[in-house]
Amino acid sequence: MRRLLITGGSGYLGQHLIAHAGDAHAAEWEVIATYHARPFAPARGAAVGLDLRDEAATRAVVADVKPQVILHTACSNRNAEHQAAIVPAAQHIARAAREHNLHLVHVSSDVVFDGEHPPYGDDAQPGPVTEYARAKAEAEAGVAEACPGAVIARPSLIWGLDPIDHQTRWLVEAVRAARPVTLFTDEFRCPTYVHDLCDALLELAARPELSGPINLVGPQRLSRWAFGMKLLAALNISADSYVRASTVKESRLARPRDLTLTTARAQRELKTRLRAVDEVLGQSGRC
Repeated sequence: MRRLLITGGSGYLGQHLIAHAGDAHAAEWEVIATYHARPFAPARGAAVGLDLRDEAATRAVVADVKPQVILHTACSNRNAEHQAAIVPAAQHIARAAREHNLHLVHVSSDVVFDGEHPPYGDDAQPGPVTEYARAKAEAEAGVAEACPGAVIARPSLIWGLDPIDHQTRWLVEAVRAARPVTLFTDEFRCPTYVHDLCDALLELAARPELSGPINLVGPQRLSRWAFGMKLLAALNISADSYVRASTVKESRLARPRDLTLTTARAQRELKTRLRAVDEVLGQSGRC
């Protein structure tokens, strides 16, 4: 049995990864997860507090845990503090992985691309247009430099209904509170179902011979408006008049408009199949 260190274990993706590693992959992984501001007791494995901005503390935890693989899911864009931690956290984890000759799977995002030249292949060059995207792109570059053998995984909107992901919860809570919400009809993504993503990331964790960027997105291209409407319908929630359709152009915001990614490498090298939103909803009886 190999030891897997998951950073960001108290987050949405981190908690799902802990559950997946303990269920379908229980015979393969012993899991240790890190957390920062929110202490938690994982359903399986153990948890350790760690501020990834502290390089000495990061190196000490890695040396103490002695994992064979690190799966780096931290940090989020939930607030300015989290966003500022993205680059140093990634750099510190990558240097620790290199120091101990560990396999590293770094979770990035589709937002590293500019949204003006789709579709984006696995080897497409980043062109970030927001502060969060620039931090994610810089983190990718830092990981690739410090730990050339690392995998850089790029999912899109990570979603799930049991429990509901953060972005969908925001939409649901707004509708239930009768707060107006705007969703763009001209901003396109390829949402990644959280359970498929966990299986793909754990498969990558088990493949130390793999390295470099890999797109982990679903095959269905949806506007933010269409995606939101599908999830509200699946949850039997009426949008009423509170959800308004608009466009990125009308908003005058700097946002990547079309982040359609291709998944040639994932299809070629992984057994995990990344499913479309309609397929998942249909199989769950929510479509």
